[in-house]
Amino acid sequence: MNTASSVFDLHWLLTQSGLDRNRRIKMYRHSNHERAKERYGRDTEEILEAGDLEIFQSVQSSKILGDDIVAFFMGEKGRLSRFVGIWKVDSIHNYKHVSPKANRARNLGFLRNGDVWHELSWDPQFLPFENRLIIEWPETGRHHQWLYDGQSVKQIAVHEIRSIGISRSFPGFTNVVLTFAELTSLVQNDTSGWRDALEKTRGAYLITDIESGDLYVGSATGADGIWGRWSQYANSVHGGNRVMIDKTENVERFSSRLQFSILETMGNLATRADGIAIEKLWKRKLGRKATVLNAN
Repeated sequence: MNTASSVFDLHWLLTQSGLDRNRRIKMYRHSNHERAKERYGRDTEEILEAGDLEIFQSVQSSKILGDDIVAFFMGEKGRLSRFVGIWKVDSIHNYKHVSPKANRARNLGFLRNGDVWHELSWDPQFLPFENRLIIEWPETGRHHQWLYDGQSVKQIAVHEIRSIGISRSFPGFTNVVLTFAELTSLVQNDTSGWRDALEKTRGAYLITDIESGDLYVGSATGADGIWGRWSQYANSVHGGNRVMIDKTENVERFSSRLQFSILETMGNLATRADGIAIEKLWKRKLGRKATVLNAN
């Protein structure tokens, strides 16, 4: 993977990219991947890929995220840490808090008795740096610390900014699970391997609103296969779907909740009628939730 070295200061780069320099900002590093695996059955990278990172990191044992802005990082080898986004702490509650996000966190086993729930909102303006910007975590060992506490800025050099696109190879159709941001990156960068596989394949796919649990079952039977159909979503979010068009008034908010996966592949000669038939079958299998975003 191509990378670019950098001598930028982290706080300077974030403020140049739209962060209010007067806002206090904490840094938080996801580093104990195996503990997450043991406790929830998924490590933090798998939680990220499934689109559940926001609700996972909203749960803490105490009010360690502060009450302003948090830059989250994913621990890699040694002290290397990969930026995964910036969230604003909108409010702080005990474990009994009721909201769509808190309810989902509770259902997944993230939010438990005695935990502190942070209601977070994602800031989309830093999306271009997500999963690309790399720093070396300070040697203090603490997984949360101030980048700017309102008085002084911690000087942290940006180690590198990685090239755009998904670096992992195509995992096979049954293992494809993409966030909207990942799908957009694939399409914009014409990622080889992924395009080759998806363009040659027709099939049924699933779009999941990971916050509400609502589902959209679709099929791709055009000349460009699943790649062609998913490119339409990458370019418009709604892909021409009537129900999803209504939801894209707040496009950044809605798109950040979407997850794309493949239900079943079909032969390259599959027709539109074949696609409709397989859609109906999967709607029956998945139940009522599979008709919410389809509107049928």
